[in-house]
Parts: sequence; C-alpha cells; structure tokens
Amino acid sequence: MPETAQNGTNLDIFSSLKHELLDLTIKPGEQILESAVCERFGSSRPPVRAAFQRLADLGLVDILPYKGVYASLLDLDYIHQMIHMRTKVEGQILVDFINSKPDAFLLEELEHNIRKQQIYISQNDVNINEFYSLDSEMHAFWFAACKCSGIWNLIQQQEIHYTRFRMLDFVATQKYEQIVGNHLELLEEIKAGRTESIDLILGKHLNGGLRRMGEKVLKEYGQYFKPPQDQAFWMEYTKQYFS
Repeated sequence: MPETAQNGTNLDIFSSLKHELLDLTIKPGEQILESAVCERFGSSRPPVRAAFQRLADLGLVDILPYKGVYASLLDLDYIHQMIHMRTKVEGQILVDFINSKPDAFLLEELEHNIRKQQIYISQNDVNINEFYSLDSEMHAFWFAACKCSGIWNLIQQQEIHYTRFRMLDFVATQKYEQIVGNHLELLEEIKAGRTESIDLILGKHLNGGLRRMGEKVLKEYGQYFKPPQDQAFWMEYTKQYFS
C-alpha cells in the first residue's frame, strides 16, 4: 500500500515513489499525476517536481512536456545486457570467493540466508519485497566477502530495469522454488570448492526469469516494455545455459 507523509519533503516523495516504481506498485507506462502526489504528501509542487526529476535521472520515469509524468517502460534489450554483465562479473567474484576457501562461519551465514528463503516461500502468500531483499542479500554476500561491495553497489545502480523485471517475474510466475533451487546449486558448488560450473549455473540462474516468463513477456505484459530490437540474438545466445 502506498505510503503517505504530511508536508512531504523532496526526499520523502522521491524515496516512496522510487520504492513503488521498483516493486511495480506503479506499473510501467502508468501516469503519475503531479496533483495527486502533491495531495498525497501534503506538498507544494516544487518538491514534487524535484522528486520527479531525480526519478527521471535514474530512468524510472519519463517527463513528457505537455503530457505529464509516466513510469518508464522496461527496456528488454538493456535487461539482457545487464544480465550478461552480471553473469561475467559476478561469476568471477564467485570463483574468487570459492578459491578464498571461506570458513565455516561464512558458509553458515550463507546457508542461514537460504534457509530463510525456504521458509518464506513455504508460506501461502509470499511477500515479494522480503523475498527480493533476501535474494539480493545473498548475492551481495560474496561481493562483500571478496572486498568488492563497491562493485555490487555499481551494479545495483545500473539495474533499474532488471530489478523491475525481477519483480514482474516474481508476480507473474511465482516460481520461487526454482529460484531457491538455483541458490542451493550455487551453495553446493561453494561448499565443494568447485569453480568449473559456476558460469553455467549462474548464467542459468540470472537468465531464468526471462526463460520462466517466456512468451508472457511480450504477449501478456507487452504494454510494460519498449519494443525490443535484439531479442532474437539474446534468446539464441543464452541457450548455452539451458542446453
């Protein structure tokens, strides 16, 4: 449910709208009325316009002169590129993490995160925001262990469209068991000290949302996306992870 604030500041408005855009409370392509935001936050127009500009700078909204402010459409071509980058960069981080021979305390912390994921998905009504937080926390874990949290933060800053797509995947497919299953596969490789299959397992995991969504992406949810130009190329390229 959207939050409200009395006499909202630019930061209040920006933070609330950013969260709602990322978790798809505000759908891609949906108009965001300036007057409604002013009323909701008890704010004058300048702080609202400043928040809109910050959101536009992040690529979360489009400000169209004489038309209004709209939640930006998802860019499928860019999502494919971000997943490709994640696969290559995070794959090497994972290899470095495994080669560092993490101790029992680090492994227990990682296992604890995945056990919490399993508990969450066993519930009838999965809270997608909480599941997403646990998922991200797990991926951030090996970046932090390799003293590369800055790289993780840079990736997160570039993943606006991918983050929103992941939320759509969670809502549309609800294949949480498959996602956690991939996490367990990665954990098994980490505990065994094996690096040979990391690129394949991680590639399958990160590209899994696009495979799970399949034709739903452009048929049932086509209104959420910019028309892709390179879809055929990326679908062919990523077959290597699913053969």
